[in-house]
Amino acid sequence: MASTTDYVELRCRSAFSFLTGASLPEDLVARAATLGHDTLALADRGGLYGAPRFFAAARRAGVRPLVGAEVAVVGAGLLWLLVEDRAGYRNLCRLLTAGALGRPKGAAAVTWDDLAAHAGGLHCLAGGADGPLAGADAERALRRLRAIFGARLAIDVHRHRERAGERLLRRLADLAAAHAVPLVATNDVRHAAPDGRPLLDVLTCIRLGTTLDQAGRRLLANAERHLRPAAEMAALFHDLPDAIQQSRRIAERCTFTLADLGYRFPEFPLPDGETPSGLLRTLTYRGARARYRTLTPRIRRQLEHELALIARLDLAGYFLIVWDIVRFCRARGILCQGRGSAANSAVCYALGITAVDPIGMDLLFERFLSAERGEWPDIDLDLPSGDRREEVIQYVYRRYGERGAAMTATVISYRTRSAVREAGKALGFSLAQVDRLAKLLRAHGWHDQHDELAAQLRAGGVDPAAPRVGVLVDVVRRMLALPRHLGQHTRG
Repeated sequence: MASTTDYVELRCRSAFSFLTGASLPEDLVARAATLGHDTLALADRGGLYGAPRFFAAARRAGVRPLVGAEVAVVGAGLLWLLVEDRAGYRNLCRLLTAGALGRPKGAAAVTWDDLAAHAGGLHCLAGGADGPLAGADAERALRRLRAIFGARLAIDVHRHRERAGERLLRRLADLAAAHAVPLVATNDVRHAAPDGRPLLDVLTCIRLGTTLDQAGRRLLANAERHLRPAAEMAALFHDLPDAIQQSRRIAERCTFTLADLGYRFPEFPLPDGETPSGLLRTLTYRGARARYRTLTPRIRRQLEHELALIARLDLAGYFLIVWDIVRFCRARGILCQGRGSAANSAVCYALGITAVDPIGMDLLFERFLSAERGEWPDIDLDLPSGDRREEVIQYVYRRYGERGAAMTATVISYRTRSAVREAGKALGFSLAQVDRLAKLLRAHGWHDQHDELAAQLRAGGVDPAAPRVGVLVDVVRRMLALPRHLGQHTRG
């Protein structure tokens, strides 16, 4: 039997897989730490939305976080991609973008050519019932994957005490042996602990637009897809000890974490022979002379202080980009005004980004930008809504390319009423019943407790202990703060 310390769980989804996972990243990390895992991988479907929270929680808990994503391949199924290094992270982001561009929301998928172009630095797990090796064309799919990923390919297998699953495991193990591809054990985790299965079933029904009574075999057969102790996984795969050890080998290849990410601002298009800091200095002093007329020693000291810090932090390009957007707006007669802490910057004032003289009003520049804080500056621009705002957005896309600019996303999370409405439908309540329950459970917070929800029902004449009502209250309590879907930030 493999050592009980060998196993690393490489296949976890969180609730950021949007209705296909039932636990927050923080809960997965907490459970992994409790079970003694030193490393854990999270790869949500179609995106990296949960990765920052996963990384932060893992760092607090002393668990090494591995990052990845589950990616759909056109006509082939789902692949599990784990990031090995910084180049792999960049490739994964580009691959996810390629899969989303030009496709309806929720239907992202990449082509085989996309996969081949962005495979560097990524380790591929190609198992699972919904993967490309589960179908009749498994041999051809495996040959294509080997050509793309080479030694960075493994076939992962699960054991969930299902006959069909065991048959698939044996078929995948034979396929791996025939083509000399490593076999690795995973548990295809969808929820942190065993008791997360009822919530996963409800989320599945919401995603499929059905009820628990009608879902049938579209729901998972049991509650086996949760985090397990390493010793339990080693025992479960006692006949395949190398599949356990392989999980550790793959984890050791994946050295990247978000701590290695860093950040690089977009590059402003410069005239030949010009530098960002040099151009920023020229524009700043040109604007300052127009603003102040006379550049007193105090004004010069402040401008030099700010320009020196901007250059030291390599932020000149960012200021140039914001200046360029403001310049475009003014040239087109589009109302545009910088606000917030950027008003504390004399450089922003000189560039025409803000309208308040921070020197004349004795405003503190360090409230906006400070080397000690270690935070990026945030310059907010107010624009009019409607067509004029869209004109500016399209200019930014043209200027920096469709893959160099993006709208900011926001995560829509469940609150009490939205959870009641969606869970109530999944549990088979009528529309009238759901409407009444949603009105009774009036709290909108993310921290409603079971007793509070039950008390609200009781006050409205509904018995919280009634068979389905009690289930609803428990499910709603678990759903609060889970991500529901992505939206476009109203101001981003």
